[in-house]
Amino acid sequence: MDNPSYRVALASTDNRNVDQHFGRAESFLIVDVDEAGNYEEIEQRFVNPVCLGGHHDVNQLRRGVYGILDCNFVLAARIGDGAVYELREKGIAAFEMPGSVPDGLRRLDGYLKLLQEMNL
Repeated sequence: MDNPSYRVALASTDNRNVDQHFGRAESFLIVDVDEAGNYEEIEQRFVNPVCLGGHHDVNQLRRGVYGILDCNFVLAARIGDGAVYELREKGIAAFEMPGSVPDGLRRLDGYLKLLQEMNL
């Protein structure tokens, strides 16, 4: 893909479904999406999970976000407020969007196009 419009990190155990809590994810499927909504899988990026048995260390959470700084969006089955805040601070929008990878990307792309149409 020559000119991707945006990059997405998807919390997935099998690279087919968005089925992981952001803080428990051991890897993210990284994809580039073009203007037409077509996507290309770039890599499976391994990270250290940031959830420490129900509580979160801010520094650990920041290290987790650092691992996906090149992404514009994160899709996860669940994501806590602290992670959403840290991602937003780095310009990354996060969405709880469990389901298949293609469905999640299609929904995200539709949402973004709707925002464009509304000039938001």
